Amino acid sequence: MKEGLLNGKVCPVATQDIQVNLKNRNNAFKKFGYGPPDPSLPNEVFWMKKAKMYNAPTKDVKQMRCGNCSAFIQTPAMLECIKSGMEGNMENEKELAYEDQFMEAANLGFCELFHFLCAGSRTCDAWKSGGPITKE
Repeated sequence: MKEGLLNGKVCPVATQDIQVNLKNRNNAFKKFGYGPPDPSLPNEVFWMKKAKMYNAPTKDVKQMRCGNCSAFIQTPAMLECIKSGMEGNMENEKELAYEDQFMEAANLGFCELFHFLCAGSRTCDAWKSGGPITKE
């Protein structure tokens, strides 16, 4: 854990350090089937592999997304950590800030299992029902 930039909150390191976040995310891609690469595309091969793994119909597996996983954290404090980390990684303070729009477009949350910023429209091999977690 690492001090966040807002109100002295303790934030997960991956929310504040882009290198740690990318390392953890890439590990999820390689070892835990994080994907699909572009959730807006059909990605039939990706979903067929997931359906086979879960021994379930593809139409059902396609509903198993990070955005409804119980390890997907979107509490107000976690969203502040994510936003503060994004702001802290800006190279030029005069750049326009798009953190809120980026977070909303990607439906970002924090994956508690693999410790990285996760897009709500993706999934992984460790998906568990009951999420997202939105309350402290």
